[in-house]
Amino acid sequence: MFKRKDRISAIRKELEAIVGPENVRTEEAELLMYSYDSGMARARPEAVINFTSAAQVAPVVKMLYGAGVPFLPRLAGTNLSGGTIPLKGGAILNLARLKKIRQIDTAAGLALVEPGVVNLELQRALEPFGFFYAPDPASQKVSTIGGNIGENAGGPLCLKYGVTADNVEKLEVVTPEGEVKFFSYSDAGPDLMSVLIGSEGTLGIVIHAWLKILPLPAHIKTASAAFPSLDAAIRAVTRIISAGILPRALEAMDKVSLDAALTGKASPFPAGTDAVLILELDGDDPVRIKTDLETAHKICSDNGCEAFKVAADEDERALLWQARKGAYPAMARLAPDLLVEDGVVPRPKLPEALKETREIIAKYKLTAGLLFHAGDGNLHPNVIFDRRDIEEVKRVKKAGYEMLKSCIKLGGTISGEHGIGVEKRVAMNWLYGRGELAFFHSIKRAFDPAGLANPDKILPVAGEKPAAKPDLAGAFVFPGKSGLSPEARSIIDELRLRAASGTRTAVTGLGTRLRPERVTEGARPLDLKSLSGLLEIDRENLTARAEAGLSFEEFRRQLKAAGFHLDLPELKGSVGGLIASKVCPEIRGLLLGLEVATAAGELLELGGKTVKNVAGYDAVRLLCGSQGAYAVILSATFALSAGKERQRPPFAEPPAWDAFEPAEIHRRLKKEFDPQNLLNPWIYRGV
Repeated sequence: MFKRKDRISAIRKELEAIVGPENVRTEEAELLMYSYDSGMARARPEAVINFTSAAQVAPVVKMLYGAGVPFLPRLAGTNLSGGTIPLKGGAILNLARLKKIRQIDTAAGLALVEPGVVNLELQRALEPFGFFYAPDPASQKVSTIGGNIGENAGGPLCLKYGVTADNVEKLEVVTPEGEVKFFSYSDAGPDLMSVLIGSEGTLGIVIHAWLKILPLPAHIKTASAAFPSLDAAIRAVTRIISAGILPRALEAMDKVSLDAALTGKASPFPAGTDAVLILELDGDDPVRIKTDLETAHKICSDNGCEAFKVAADEDERALLWQARKGAYPAMARLAPDLLVEDGVVPRPKLPEALKETREIIAKYKLTAGLLFHAGDGNLHPNVIFDRRDIEEVKRVKKAGYEMLKSCIKLGGTISGEHGIGVEKRVAMNWLYGRGELAFFHSIKRAFDPAGLANPDKILPVAGEKPAAKPDLAGAFVFPGKSGLSPEARSIIDELRLRAASGTRTAVTGLGTRLRPERVTEGARPLDLKSLSGLLEIDRENLTARAEAGLSFEEFRRQLKAAGFHLDLPELKGSVGGLIASKVCPEIRGLLLGLEVATAAGELLELGGKTVKNVAGYDAVRLLCGSQGAYAVILSATFALSAGKERQRPPFAEPPAWDAFEPAEIHRRLKKEFDPQNLLNPWIYRGV
């Protein structure tokens, strides 16, 4: 039998000096305990290192980096895609004992926590102060804040309050080389913090997090709606969202899940109920809540709802949520193993996704309960099976892959909140072209040049047809997914010509923020004002795609005429310019997708029309604040709001929004994306 080389013994004494001899574990039983997580993959580490202080993490990582030993952070191990499996051996960094809530600052609306704090424990600590932390995954009883950050976890409340990335203000991170860095989305320059969130420990290790906390709403109303079919329930969901109602949560579950969750309990729903929606509204305006609840009731009734009931008190509300959040463990009790799939589609495609999912389950003769974060198009088919039955395991895996392909075909993505890990790496090839995958590989190399931080996760490896980095002289073929305008194609053609001749480019739009003297610094202007074609609004999905050269004022005017708005202050400049400059960091929260051209003239399609997407690194937000130096933004897709627009104070633009001095990580990214420094070269002199 092949025996892996012992890489720990040579540095064991140094490691023990940092964390204590009792915290460097290499016993076989200990290693086997950390060879699996809640996914299906298995791999044995060489050591488990336990931490009792956050200050120990950086020196340990520096030691491992110097010795060339792979490492990965681990907390509760509840992730569902094999993200904490040590595929290349090395060390498991067990951060579970770092579970202190360092500070709760209600005046600033922040909680400072260590990564091992359990999500529900934080909620309980905040409650006496009248506050809550919005991300609430179904695993919140056991999952940790560090794990939630690693996976960019969501939960029912993310429909209104956003996923983890929308609720983190600042991170303290140990880099793969053992340095301690701080990142915030409001930092000048590219949004590096958002790239770290959802990176599954492949780009760095979070040791402290500053989380956004919110006052508990004055009023919460929770209702259940029973339907004779899941199709009818999903149709009601689409209508509710299209009506401009923004629930706190809008969840769906089918009869299989419901029966499992209610085992041994009397069902509160009529006989023949095939699906249940849980609708929750909150806010400080009881009249608005009452009106929205009445509208939702009518929509449900019009779509076949047989019983609509508002919870009379907190006990009834808790019972409803107990059924929803207890569905996963209830399904897990029905068989030795459970596959929880996690795909997302644009909300209007949910009925079609449901139909295809059921057909796939029937085709492979499987049993599954269907759960949905229905308000944001996130599907969770829970497939029960027995891993001891090899043939059944094969059917389960094939069914899971077909479900993911179905989501992609419908314009969706392969993960909304469970990550990619090892189990969905191959599916990244179905979702992205070689250019997008090469872009992700570039991010990984920039943050982790030695490839030691949780290696072989997220991105396809050699046997899974990885994307090759495109050659400047290589032929480019449009993927065909994008509806590019002739003007956008012209921009790409021009960039290819300039790349071939080494001509440097000053990306210009409306000229709102570009200083004219910079264009004379050896760079030829590339005017994007022509990218201002007609706005594309998807009414049912509440999204809009705008070209980069469109003025933000005109964008808002067209949206208003169509009955929609962006939940942003009044801003001046072009759509692309506002994203690239990040003068208003809030814009990142509404940005769902970008079409960009690289310095080499290659089209990349990043993100899309789904409101949740954790398939790969968050390159969309990375480009917020990149000032046109990483890629040229051609178009952007935003999440819209319907109904009455809230009043905002006048926007005060930061006086020195472009006072950005690139750090080493920014320069590494620049070298990866634009090694010739062709785009806005004055920002990265010397690259």
